[in-house]
This record gives sequence, C-alpha cells and structure tokens, in this order.
Amino acid sequence: MTLCEELYFEITLKGTKTNIKKFVSFLRSGGLDDFFEMSSDYIHLEDEYDTHPGDIDTTLILSNDDYGIEIDEFDTEEFLEVFSRAAKDLHVNGRFFDIDDDEYAFISPRGDSYYSNASKFLSYNGDNDEDDYDDMY
Repeated sequence: MTLCEELYFEITLKGTKTNIKKFVSFLRSGGLDDFFEMSSDYIHLEDEYDTHPGDIDTTLILSNDDYGIEIDEFDTEEFLEVFSRAAKDLHVNGRFFDIDDDEYAFISPRGDSYYSNASKFLSYNGDNDEDDYDDMY
C-alpha cells in the first residue's frame, strides 16, 4: 500500500530491554533514513525502562500522532521489510495512516523477520475485535 502527502504512525514494540535498546540504536543511527528522518520525539519508552533489568520485557512506542511527516509517497511494504528485519527479536504491531485516512495495520511476531497485514485478522474475526487484536500480541 502506498500512502501520500502526510504520514502518521503508531507502532508498539515489546521485548527485552536489551533488544529494545539495540533497536533504538538502529533508529538513532539512521536505519530508516531512506524513508523519513527519525526524530527522538517519536520514541516513547515505558516509564520503568531505566530500572528494568536487561532480560525483562518492556515496551517501546513509536508515534508521531501530533506531527505528520510530509511525504510524496510512502511504500508500507518496502518500509516494513527493513523495519521487521531490524525488529526481528521484538514483537511488533502497528499502523500507518495518511491525511486521507488511508490506513495499513501490521503485525510482526517476535522471532519473525517479516510482517503480516493485520487488517486480514480483524476482518476475519468481525467488527469488535480491535480489543482482541491488541490482546493477541
């Protein structure tokens, strides 16, 4: 799917603090610069992140809800191939949407370097399964 004009995203990553830390290093080193410039404002670590031991699961949320990123085109599949490979050791679910409210939701289970279209899961299960989607992962 290709999104246009303004990009918004909300992505939740869950995994050990050690793996979250590696992924944040990937983000800060410019691993996604081919798609858009990553800002520290998009990175939201769990409140207890600093006190967690390295082998305890924690959560990272990537979000730019308040500030759209100006784009000509954003190819979700191309982006997710790179993103999912980098986040292989984390469980990831999220969504992208643009100014026209075109939306793409995805899931990439921990240990998998690829992703699945999450809307297929939601449309299969019915209308009120958004909560189940969040609980699945």
